[in-house]
Amino acid sequence: MPSSPRTIYLSTALLISPAKNILLVRKQGTHFFMQPGGKRETHETPEQTLERELQEEISLTVSVSAHNHIGCFRAPAANEPDHIIEAELFQLPIQTEMVSPAAEIEQIIWINPFNFADDLPLAPFTKDTVIPLARTLLS
Repeated sequence: MPSSPRTIYLSTALLISPAKNILLVRKQGTHFFMQPGGKRETHETPEQTLERELQEEISLTVSVSAHNHIGCFRAPAANEPDHIIEAELFQLPIQTEMVSPAAEIEQIIWINPFNFADDLPLAPFTKDTVIPLARTLLS
């Protein structure tokens, strides 16, 4: 009998620039672009996790509050076979596209959610949930 997938609990950001572009990151040694954010530690709230992860991953200091919360979503994990993610997603408008990859982030890109390369490798959560949500929020 196959085992059921394990769940990874994440806090993630839909970062929107003044030009209405959204930020995607790709971690070292991986193929897929996804939202910045990361795994929650046991003592953290989802908001605290996202603040810590954004500082670690892209050197961005933000204050995340409940009013930024879009929702909690489930999707297949992009980089861990037999895992699913449960992601708390927060919308955060920021005033600059000048952010830099740090920690395990190898590449960052800003994309227009209405017009980007069809062959851009996107994590399932990004492709199936975040991009459609961004299009709705920005239209």
